[in-house]
Amino acid sequence: SKRITTTRLYLSSSSSTEQIPATVNWILILQNLANQALIGATIWTGGAQFQVLQANAHFSIVAIVLGTLGVVPLLYLSRKIEASESYLVSGLNLSTNTAVMRLFGATPQPVTAFLLSALMAGVTGLVEETTFRGQLIPAFSNAFGGDDVMTGAVLSTLLFALLHTNPLSLIRGQGEALLDNWVLLFLQIINGGFFAYLYLTTGNLAVAIIAHALYDLYTFYKTHMVDVAGQMQYARTIMESQRPTAGEQKWTQQRGAEFVRGVKQSFYLMDTNRDGLLQRNELRVALYSYGINLSALQSQRVTQLADLDQSGAIDVDEFLEFIGPTGSTGKAVRNTLFGPL
Repeated sequence: SKRITTTRLYLSSSSSTEQIPATVNWILILQNLANQALIGATIWTGGAQFQVLQANAHFSIVAIVLGTLGVVPLLYLSRKIEASESYLVSGLNLSTNTAVMRLFGATPQPVTAFLLSALMAGVTGLVEETTFRGQLIPAFSNAFGGDDVMTGAVLSTLLFALLHTNPLSLIRGQGEALLDNWVLLFLQIINGGFFAYLYLTTGNLAVAIIAHALYDLYTFYKTHMVDVAGQMQYARTIMESQRPTAGEQKWTQQRGAEFVRGVKQSFYLMDTNRDGLLQRNELRVALYSYGINLSALQSQRVTQLADLDQSGAIDVDEFLEFIGPTGSTGKAVRNTLFGPL
């Protein structure tokens, strides 16, 4: 499963969400499950993978506890990445949220999304751990390492990471695509290496399967309920509950109601802590979706100039005042930093 983190995909090109799927994409989910079922074909037919699973995976209360504790470091890393302002993870964030949105849509589906996330996570954890850890570690150890298990673990982890990226983009990619794939490769090496560590240290493949499944469950479900559909619902709800301010009336007269609605929607989608204000770090992370990579110092300068009352954060009227003269977030930021072109 690909590394999934927080993104602001809905800001990338348009403030409209009309083309975003509203509900679960059953075809895409069935395709994902079918792909995993194909990879783990001999699990279901009683073949080689089933025998590996039967010999090395022992599901018990102890395995559940160890798998649950084992996933904590990866979830901690995930949370740190989600909170990061670094441009290194911005592209991954965008592609991840796009993928989750295509699966579950833009409307929160708390029960359905949880059940489907659990199903996909369980199948993925079972198939991938049986294949990459249960089968390939001993196979690579025998073929290339003289039965050295560490050789098998390293090679199987590298293959796991490569198959969770776009290998051609690692060589032929350019710009952000190249960077995204190398960062993803690095993160997948960490993930795969840690699952291998859990298996080898416990001697129980079930521990790695459980940890992998819990990790994917968290990333699927949290991304949908909090970062994508949850954030969109927050934006819709707060916009519907507010009365027009003086600033909104001003810019409605000058640029029209659709412009004001689009700016407000972008504002509340950027407002990821949902306090009704834009902090410097929220603005900086959101601007990655516009292709604008600011340093911490540059984002501080933009925030200070947009924050007319110098309260330390930008409210929606100040954001409208910031965007209104140019009619574009990108132009407003560039004008702030470099002057009118």
